[in-house]
Amino acid sequence: MKVLILAGGFATRLWPLSETHAKPLLLINGKSILAHLYDKIPAEYEVILLTNKKFEAQFADEIKKINRTHNTTIFCEDAHSDGEKLGALGAISLACEQFHINENLFILAGDNILPDLDLEKLACKEHEGKIVVRTVPNKHEARKFGVIEPAQNWQENPFNFEVATFEEKPNEPKSTMVSTGFMCLGKDNIPVLQAYAKKSPDALGGIFMELLHQKIPVKATTVSGDWFDIGSFTTYLEAHEKLQTEPVLCDQNTYQQNNKLSGKVFIGENCVIENCRLHNTIIYPNTKLKNCIISQSVIDEHCELDGLDLNQKFIRQQTKLINENPQTI
Repeated sequence: MKVLILAGGFATRLWPLSETHAKPLLLINGKSILAHLYDKIPAEYEVILLTNKKFEAQFADEIKKINRTHNTTIFCEDAHSDGEKLGALGAISLACEQFHINENLFILAGDNILPDLDLEKLACKEHEGKIVVRTVPNKHEARKFGVIEPAQNWQENPFNFEVATFEEKPNEPKSTMVSTGFMCLGKDNIPVLQAYAKKSPDALGGIFMELLHQKIPVKATTVSGDWFDIGSFTTYLEAHEKLQTEPVLCDQNTYQQNNKLSGKVFIGENCVIENCRLHNTIIYPNTKLKNCIISQSVIDEHCELDGLDLNQKFIRQQTKLINENPQTI
């Protein structure tokens, strides 16, 4: 089996944080989203990571950090912005061509966290496609995703059931069962993907509409537990609060003095935190905070903040803000 990880986006909705960090490299519970994903991939599987020129070096460093250089190849689009991208299906098609892929293929969204993902349950037969699905609370919420209509008897085997229809972000969804961005494509259908990508290179879920149109079987498997599609600051902080295992998690070489920490707080390596009150906040490495009250916020690397009261803020890398008349902490 081969695994393709989709990590080529520029995550403009997460700016300013994503100006300098690829979204799969954002930190959750002390390690990158990508590292969480690799926890689900057996070490013997060959991985091809699809990314772009802007973040290629960052991904190379991360692959070394998590000790997966032995089974990972980085395949890089020559793109530095969204307007230059090939599109998800276009990039997958090109990778299949370049690497002469002729075996079943897992395709995994690099910006999603699905702790209960089981690749064995996702595996499909050579002539099939398969999708990991979740049920969302209502059809209004389902409109944000690719929506499947399951076969009538799907509850008899919720880990391997037939998909009747698939629609990409429909205005009137037929169900509340949605695609999570994790899928498997049988090797017989790689030529179908390549042909479809030539006319529709952007819509990843469109390949399943094409398979169904051609009467090719599409299966689905349900997964329980948490699911976070890290597409906004809100979902990033929700994932942080839910998935960080300790109330306070500190990386190496941090210095703290006279602080009040509550909720879930992450403090990156080489940070100095003094006389601060922090609540549900992520502090990236090499940052100095003094006399601050910070809640529901993300502070990027190499910042220096003194005397600030911040709530639901995202502070750009290398920001320096000093309040000469701070309130008492």
